[in-house]
Amino acid sequence: MTNNFSVLFKKYSVPVLLLILGITLLVIGVMKDQGLLFKSSSILMFLAGALSLLYSSGKMKTMFLVIFGVFAGIAGIVMLGISWNEVSDEVKTQNRNELLETTAKQNLQDVVFIQKKYQERNGVYAGTWDELTEFLKNGKVDYVVASGSVPPERLIRAEADYLYGDNRALDNNMTELEAWRLSKWEEGPRYNELFRNFKRDTLEQSILEAKFESRSYLEARKLSGLGQFYPDSLRYIPMTNGKEEWKLETIDSLELADGTKAPAVKVSGTLPFIDKEMYFGSLTSPNELSGSWENEK
Repeated sequence: MTNNFSVLFKKYSVPVLLLILGITLLVIGVMKDQGLLFKSSSILMFLAGALSLLYSSGKMKTMFLVIFGVFAGIAGIVMLGISWNEVSDEVKTQNRNELLETTAKQNLQDVVFIQKKYQERNGVYAGTWDELTEFLKNGKVDYVVASGSVPPERLIRAEADYLYGDNRALDNNMTELEAWRLSKWEEGPRYNELFRNFKRDTLEQSILEAKFESRSYLEARKLSGLGQFYPDSLRYIPMTNGKEEWKLETIDSLELADGTKAPAVKVSGTLPFIDKEMYFGSLTSPNELSGSWENEK
């Protein structure tokens, strides 16, 4: 009795196991909406179990099992090709979506920078893309040319008289503002010694040159896998072939709780392929320029 059970177990255990496993995986594949490769593998495993069971019971000839083996081999090669294509397509899709989000984030950060500079110059934010693009191409920003350090010295009486015209105490080292004013006094007693090479001059520079043509900005774009910067493309949501613009909304004078007024801006849009909203700013909080990506983990 024991010997018969042992023989039957050895004869049918593997076919039955393959049969059960194939059925289980097929059910999981259908219920969990798995891919074609998973379902096909489940069916092949089920067929392998069923045919092995028939062969073990003596109801199938060896030739049929050989034919099935050939069929299974061909099916395996086909599924390998399908699997390769699925993985390749998934990788391409993932890379595309990552580039989409990176480009959108960078473009919105660039718009934030331009809107800040526009508001500093005009008191309000650019209300149209044409205004923003025109400022980007032709606008100027201030930058400071600095050389020399503040002398670690106290003012002498002659310098204090020149700056303030009073008899104040000279207990502390001079400030940067005092050093800058003394650098303009060429007749000063210590001009050649301390202030000749001290400069703090504010000049104007094209916003394109200052930011978007700078080496650090171009290198950052290159490291992020982004292409060349085009001013006219900022208004468009990436990967929409120039058909979808970011929604630009502004309020020039938003009244606050304390009665004061300030401008507000919001730029928003939905990214293609992943149907994800991205934006910065707010129309209820003035001068709020934080982006939606800043809240993501």
